[in-house]
This record gives sequence, C-alpha cells and structure tokens, in this order.
Amino acid sequence: MPLANPLHYPLAMFCAALVLGVGVRGLALPRWLMFPVAVGIALGGSVVLQKRETQPPTLDDPVLAREIQQLRQQVQGLLQGAEKVRAEAARLLMDAPDLDLLITVQEVCDQVQTLPQALEQRVQKLHQNDEAVLSVAGLEKQLTQVRRQKRRVGQVAGAQLDQLEASLVRNIQLAQMGQDTRLAQVTALATLVQDTAGILQQLQNQLRSCDIHNQQQLQELRGLSETLQGFEEQMTILVTRA
Repeated sequence: MPLANPLHYPLAMFCAALVLGVGVRGLALPRWLMFPVAVGIALGGSVVLQKRETQPPTLDDPVLAREIQQLRQQVQGLLQGAEKVRAEAARLLMDAPDLDLLITVQEVCDQVQTLPQALEQRVQKLHQNDEAVLSVAGLEKQLTQVRRQKRRVGQVAGAQLDQLEASLVRNIQLAQMGQDTRLAQVTALATLVQDTAGILQQLQNQLRSCDIHNQQQLQELRGLSETLQGFEEQMTILVTRA
C-alpha cells in the first residue's frame, strides 16, 4: 500500500499535534525528540485510516454474505461455460449458410462477460445502510420492466419471467412492511444464473450435434440463443436497479 498523505487525514494530524504539544510544553521534552515522534504518529495514523477506507464493508447478515459468495462462484462458472460455447460456435458455425446465428451466440456470450462487474456494483449497494430495505419505487421499476419484457419473449423465458414477477411482487409487499429483502434479491439472481447455465449447456450440446445445413436444427439453436438473451436481460434488470 502506498504511503498515505497525513494532510488528507485531519484526525491523524490532530493526534500528532496533541502529542507534540504535550511532550514539549507539558513534559518539557526536547523538540528534536518529540518532532520525529509526532511525524511517526501522523504517518502511522494516516496509513491506518487509509486502510480502513479501502477495506470493503462487511454485510451484517452472515447468511446473505454466504449467498453472495456462492453467487460469485456461480457467475464465474457461467463465464467459463460462455467462453467454451463461444469457441465451439466459432468453430462449428463459421461455415453455416447464415452467420447471423454465430453473431447472436457471440453477443450472448459477450453479455455474460459483463455480469461480474455488474454484480459487484450491486453488492456494493447492498452494503449501504439505505439499501438494507429495498425501495418500493425501485422494485416497482423492476416489475414494470419485467412485465414489458414478458410481451416479447418465448415460452421458456416467459415462464422464468412469471417466477421473477411473482418474486418482485412479494418483495414489494415485504419492502412496504419495512422488511429486509436483500436475500430474496440475491436468491432471484442465483436462480437466473442457474437457469442461464442450464440453457447454455443445452446450446453447447446442440452445437456439437448440429447439422449446419439443417434449417430446423439451426432454428432450435437460435431459439436457445434468444432464451439466453432473455435471461441476461432479466439479470441486468436485477443488478442495475436504480
């Protein structure tokens, strides 16, 4: 850690000045002795204060902290799966008559890569005191986005959106009663990650057995890609709540 500037930490400077004043004026100690002591206190105090600032806050709920850690691990597994699918799609679909499917698969895999950063930003908000109870306005905004998305997705993603809608309605009721809904939101995210991983595995399996000149099989692959895209949009809604 780089050396902290004591001038940026008034508390450290105050303690150093107090020690210097007490030593020189109160105890009649020589200035040449007390000055290095005061400088050391200022530097040491500023380092301690800087370290406290850079340490991430801890969650007050150990169950929630454990669920978030598991969610991080699931997202990392999803990233690895997306990379494998991206590589196989590039190898197997490059000679397909229509390259739109390859582009769609690559776009979905690119979206997966953005999840870790978005998730960490959401976790940081959960540490804030005003996030202990999710705002009703924020949850209602999520619910509006989910209902809008339901009108333009397929059956599989639509069923998942029904579950997410029910979860959001329940969370709104909890928030209105002043209860903590952070764990419920993390659980909803974990469910989406698991479902996304399942569809990603199906996509990988079909890629390996796909006849690129069979339009029906290509259409099935496209359907899975669109379903994945729907799940990614749902996770985006959850992790970017205003």
